[in-house]
Amino acid sequence: MTTIGKAFAEDHRRLEAELSGASSLIEAEDWPAAAARFVRFREGIERHIEVEEQVLFPAVENGAEIPLTAILRKGHRDLKVFFDEVEDAILDRDQSEALRIISAMCALLERHDKKEEAELYPVAQERLGTAGAASISEALHG
Repeated sequence: MTTIGKAFAEDHRRLEAELSGASSLIEAEDWPAAAARFVRFREGIERHIEVEEQVLFPAVENGAEIPLTAILRKGHRDLKVFFDEVEDAILDRDQSEALRIISAMCALLERHDKKEEAELYPVAQERLGTAGAASISEALHG
C-alpha cells in the first residue's frame, strides 16, 4: 500500500538524484547534458510543488492557511527563485555560479523536505486516506 509520505519521500529522493546528476554534469562541463538534466529536475519539482499546493495543503488547511502550510509555501517560493538563476548560469557556462546556487538549493531542499516528511505528510494521509494516496502517487509520476 502506498502512503502519501512514501510517495512524496520517493519523489524527494528522485528529485535529489536529478539535481545531483545535473551538478555532476556541470562539474564535467557537459553543458547540453547539464541543461537537459536540470530541466528534468525543474519540471519534476514544479509538478511536485503543484500537487502539494493543489491537493495536500487544502486537505490539511481545512479552509484556512495554517502556520505549517504558510512556511512550506514560502519555501516553495524561495526555491523557485533559484530555478532561473541555475538555468542562466548553465547557459552562461558559469560552473562556479551554477554549483554555488545548486548548493544553496540543496540546503534549502533538505530542511524543507524534512519538515514535509515529518509534519505535512502524516496529517495529509490521515485526511485523504488510501484512495488519496493512490491518486497522489499517480499525479506525481504522471
